[in-house]
Amino acid sequence: MPAIDIHAHYYEPDQQIAPAPAWWTEERRAEQARNAEVLKSFDRIIEVTDEAKVDTRVLSLPAASRFADFDTTPPHLDEITKLNEYLAGGVRSHPGRLLGLATVDAFAGEDGAAETRRAIDELGLSGIVVDSAKADIFLGAPQTVPTLQEAAHLGVPVFVHPTGTSLTPTLIEQAGQLGSSYGRGLANGVALLSLIHRGLLDSIPNLRIVFTTLGIGSLGIAGTWRARGGLASGDGRWQVYFDTMGFDAHNIAYLVSVLGAGRVLLGSDFPHQVDATAQWVAAALAGAGISPTDQELIRGGNAATLLTRQPAPQPA
Repeated sequence: MPAIDIHAHYYEPDQQIAPAPAWWTEERRAEQARNAEVLKSFDRIIEVTDEAKVDTRVLSLPAASRFADFDTTPPHLDEITKLNEYLAGGVRSHPGRLLGLATVDAFAGEDGAAETRRAIDELGLSGIVVDSAKADIFLGAPQTVPTLQEAAHLGVPVFVHPTGTSLTPTLIEQAGQLGSSYGRGLANGVALLSLIHRGLLDSIPNLRIVFTTLGIGSLGIAGTWRARGGLASGDGRWQVYFDTMGFDAHNIAYLVSVLGAGRVLLGSDFPHQVDATAQWVAAALAGAGISPTDQELIRGGNAATLLTRQPAPQPA
């Protein structure tokens, strides 16, 4: 089974990179510069992908990562349109090696749904990436429902990317990088709990939605509130997936114990975290005590199924 990395990123060639925070080390700053050089070229992404022995990268660029003023300004609809066209061109130029998740501002109401339609039907992208929150309004709020409904109707997955909140500066002040990551994970997890709380995993049939390991804490809360049965349901009622970001064997074992091996996806957050190299993946999956058959599902089988369009049945 080919290795498919569901959580990988890219930049536009002329994209301005946000200044490094004052608390970053010089080593971290140098790493950011190297990463930017790779991410601004699809060819360079392929080179690094070959080195890691990853077969397919699923690329995305969340709106909050692209636009520094995402929380405070109207949606960047024109820029997002061009961004998705650029991504689609890169995917076409590297068939089989790259797939793309369209950038969508899910908080833009019907405009988010329209861009979802265009990106899938006209550009041929494989799904969408949305942000966990915008200005402390979380995915699941009424304005995000049109985008979620459209993705479900089209039969494509929704990747929910972690983002900061108004609490982020305090978390960084108190706990540095760990606090920043935990805050992003908090937003990611609350997005899942928002969907559960609002009943959207039931009211939007065919919604297939992916979260990151940063949001893993939400699974414990969901289980406490008797939602675990829905998360682990084998009837497709709730189609919730998590990635393996960080490749920690204990985290992966927990994800499999809650969701089942069929709902866990290889995902690295390339190139910002541990990459999905053959060695890292093999060590993490073996350390989690996962059977060879289930390891193949996580390495690529689940993603191959998820990224195959499964349109909702048309009403009679």
